[in-house]
Amino acid sequence: MNVRKMAILFVALFTFMVVSAVPAYADTDYGNNYFKTEDGKYDHTFKTTSSDKNVRVYAFDIKKVKKSTGEKSNGSSSSLNVRLCSSSSGNCTSWKNLSMAVDFTDMKAGTYYADIRDKYASYYYYGYVNVFVY
Repeated sequence: MNVRKMAILFVALFTFMVVSAVPAYADTDYGNNYFKTEDGKYDHTFKTTSSDKNVRVYAFDIKKVKKSTGEKSNGSSSSLNVRLCSSSSGNCTSWKNLSMAVDFTDMKAGTYYADIRDKYASYYYYGYVNVFVY
């Protein structure tokens, strides 16, 4: 095999390896963020794109605190709801229960905030929330 054929074969093989290594999509895990209900703050910030417009949210390591005594105990994600709010328009989705991972589909491209609330006036909850855009 001459040098020219080997060079063409090398370029073709290298191109195939690079193209195969690049994913066809760019899912983004925005990682875990601490949240606390009733603190007046958004609980996570993330972006969607025209190609990655679905969002999955879940909460874990959840604790609840009784406001009157400060007593802490294990909390349940089924006691939490989440919504997504657009940073540009201020519009929010409807609330969804976080008993399992929650999916929001076909979101417009932009920056969003995840907002978590609990169901009980006598407790507040804290833990971690994860946002995954796909």
